[in-house]
Amino acid sequence: MKILLISAYELGHQPFHAASGAAALRSAGHQVRVRDLAIDELTTSDIEWPEGVALAVPMHTAMQIALEAAGQITARRPDLPLCFYGLYAHMAEIPGDVTTLAGEYEPDLVKWALGVRGAQPVNVDRAAITIAPDRSGLHGLESYVGLEIAGTQRVVGSTAASRGCRYLCRHCPVPVVYGGSFRVVDRRLIGEDIDAQVALGAEHISFSDPDFLNGPAHALRILEETKERHPALTFDATVKVEHILAHRRLLPRMGELGLVFVVSAFETTNDQILRRLDKGHTAADMEEAVHLLRGSAIDVRPTWLPFTPWTTIEDLVDMLRFLARHDVDIDPIQLTIRLLVPRGSLLLDLPEDDFRAGAFDPDSLSHSWTSVDPRVDELQQQLTGIVDSTGHPSRRETLDTAARAILRAAGLPEDDIRLTDGAGRPRLTEPWFC
Repeated sequence: MKILLISAYELGHQPFHAASGAAALRSAGHQVRVRDLAIDELTTSDIEWPEGVALAVPMHTAMQIALEAAGQITARRPDLPLCFYGLYAHMAEIPGDVTTLAGEYEPDLVKWALGVRGAQPVNVDRAAITIAPDRSGLHGLESYVGLEIAGTQRVVGSTAASRGCRYLCRHCPVPVVYGGSFRVVDRRLIGEDIDAQVALGAEHISFSDPDFLNGPAHALRILEETKERHPALTFDATVKVEHILAHRRLLPRMGELGLVFVVSAFETTNDQILRRLDKGHTAADMEEAVHLLRGSAIDVRPTWLPFTPWTTIEDLVDMLRFLARHDVDIDPIQLTIRLLVPRGSLLLDLPEDDFRAGAFDPDSLSHSWTSVDPRVDELQQQLTGIVDSTGHPSRRETLDTAARAILRAAGLPEDDIRLTDGAGRPRLTEPWFC
């Protein structure tokens, strides 16, 4: 079968899920062409050539882009089979010959190519991943996100050491699919993928696992084995606060092995909201996590969820104070993030008097909601406009303007808090995350 495989968006990285899907299909004898919509535009030839189109949708932004691409394709070829695969595949509700695959999609992608169609049960088979990603036909790594560190920029590759997550954070899309389970990927396959990317010029590897320390011994062995083969390679990974604290004894060794920064979903400094989200940590835990990581020569790049139905203006000021007090770097877009409530979200299980969700909006792929304080919704729109504006010549100025807007809304002096610009600290050049 001739298959066009479309990657919509993977945080600015060379698309892992496109490469993994391509490997499974090619190993089964199918012809595969890959288009990455982060770089490519769909052409008439792209739409006319295939006998089926598979769209990788590992995240919210990817799903929105993929749905737009699917509309272009079906407008020209309404009978062409489409397959959405990945974490957000269950969001695909469009007419036509449409199949959706979630979980460990690789074997089911091959079945789809052989004629098995429709919405398939989530595949959580731990033995489903048997082949390393095939990155042939993709744009070079230099076309994607880089690592800025100490005044230099490094070429970045990415891979996943595990899939799923053992936790049930209510706002996260992962438990909707995995239900609190996770599985590690064979270290041999991870090694093959990393080695292939190093051969293509990778100087740094991002681990895209929902949480790198879901399997701590597995994670440490991967770092040790990789560092032995590639001594100059550096790494970053996502780790929840609870795991930073629980596995503190591993952190110094991981820092020695080249883990230069950790992304961690701090979300908010409001402990009550953290309990509603079932995050498993407190604001005090976040402070301890910062100290533990820095004491292990690992920088911390928290992600935030500043806008929820329960957020107050004071919560936003508290977040700024936390950032300033601990000298934590933040990408300006993090100050604008609004809670998404996708179909099937665990947030919908909260009592109605605690969270009242509106109708599902197919454009935003989220249930609507409004803040208890209308000023908070207005401030979120204002901050989005500030961050989206092209009128700010520097990241520093964008941060200052956004912080002033929050302080002004709280009735505080606009110079009361000044955020660090993180100059020289390790960061990826692509700031978006969902």
